[in-house]
Amino acid sequence: IQLILKSNLLRHAPSQPPSRVLTLQPQQPPPPDYYAANLRHLFRHVESFYGDLLKVEETAYGEGFLSASSDAQRLYARLLGRKGPWIRASKLNYREIANQNDAIEELTQAGMLSVNDRAPADALLGLLTQAERRAAFPSVPGARKAEWILNCVSRYSDERIRRILGVDNRWLCLDRYYLVRQLQLLFFGDDHQDTSTFVLQDLGLLRVEAYRLTADQRLVADRPALDRYRRLRSLNGLSHRLHEHPDLPVWLGRALAAPAASRQEQRQRDRTLNRLGQHHERVGDFSRALDCYGMSRMHPSRERRARILKKLGDEAGVASLVARMAAKPRCSEEIDFANRFGRQGRGAEHEVVEIPLDARPETSIESYAANLLAANGAAVFHLENTLPRGIAGLAYWEQIFDQHPGAFATPFQTGPLDLFWPDFAQDRAATLSERTRILSTPGTIKRELERIYTRKSGIANRMVSWRHIDEYVLETLLRFAPEQTLLDLATHVIRQPYRTRT
Repeated sequence: IQLILKSNLLRHAPSQPPSRVLTLQPQQPPPPDYYAANLRHLFRHVESFYGDLLKVEETAYGEGFLSASSDAQRLYARLLGRKGPWIRASKLNYREIANQNDAIEELTQAGMLSVNDRAPADALLGLLTQAERRAAFPSVPGARKAEWILNCVSRYSDERIRRILGVDNRWLCLDRYYLVRQLQLLFFGDDHQDTSTFVLQDLGLLRVEAYRLTADQRLVADRPALDRYRRLRSLNGLSHRLHEHPDLPVWLGRALAAPAASRQEQRQRDRTLNRLGQHHERVGDFSRALDCYGMSRMHPSRERRARILKKLGDEAGVASLVARMAAKPRCSEEIDFANRFGRQGRGAEHEVVEIPLDARPETSIESYAANLLAANGAAVFHLENTLPRGIAGLAYWEQIFDQHPGAFATPFQTGPLDLFWPDFAQDRAATLSERTRILSTPGTIKRELERIYTRKSGIANRMVSWRHIDEYVLETLLRFAPEQTLLDLATHVIRQPYRTRT
């Protein structure tokens, strides 16, 4: 581009948990009840939307927190936000908690907190200062912390180290933490977000689009679906650790043999199958690789199968598979692959421009190109893939955030759950086609880009990078870029958003 714009909850909709009315000010302490209120909101939301599928232990855990005293709730919420499973009680000092010892005792009695449990000795020693470690075990040698701890656990049993440290120290650990993880998973939809997301929102660092959460569009429909969801997430985690045990790849293949019950499950299963297939392919176990790719519906499973079959000399198998890909492609990559795989000869030649040694860039080729254009008076923006994605995100904003079945199931989503799935556009063909028809009317796409930008600027959208698509960039784009070019960019990307993901 010349211008580099580079119960049975489903029967009755639950009453929504009350909205949080809390504010945060940068560089100012939060309100005394801030963290506890966030956690109450989370637990009440999960109870409201998923109460029918929670086990007794999970429900009791959430209710135990909600019925605890103010001090106990505040302490628990603070502990949940700390890093590491074990925390020294002497290091806690929260102004909003009137009586910390009573709060610890209450949470312990409620089975939500453990005091001086059977923690690994090396973890406990890591919580101490060097002076404290030396005072407790003066005869242990070692200059560096890691070396000293290794020497200590080699000399003394874990039980003895815990007994010695327990005389003058109390360490705390959230009890049955797996239950908290379960409730957080239902609220956020993944294991990567936690209650710190509330902080980002309340500081104005995260603004999400307004969309409704309804009981018939929840993340999982029933308990078996929740158990399958968690199991598939666990299996996917194991697929990153295949090198740790020789029997793990074979066991994982058997565990993934059961078919998926939904698009969401199929997506999780396919990602894991592809990763497992890649492992078998790397180690030369082509039979198991073919089995894994054969069970997957996600690209590049059929491409990898074709390449393996060609390597094995099965030309008939390759021809049959490539023909099926050409006739019923699952994505645009399969069309490209089917068209070019096995072709003889070289493609079109391209002119090569040699940059003199004394003019070669010291940083990146992009910066070098931008400087050349700017020196000739051009307005230059280095945007990479954020340009076509941003244009599509603005042009189709309302369709992206439409209340499509299964698209929005948790708070804080910055796009539908299936935005980067290959069948995103196919699943919304009628809606996107109508929007494209409207945008094709002369003068419409530029007006719509400006309108959406004005209304939505700063709201998180996984397609739009506000850091790159600012007011000046958009103004320049609308002034100089032809309408058809903008429309072509937007329609190309919205047909396959996953191909422009960075």
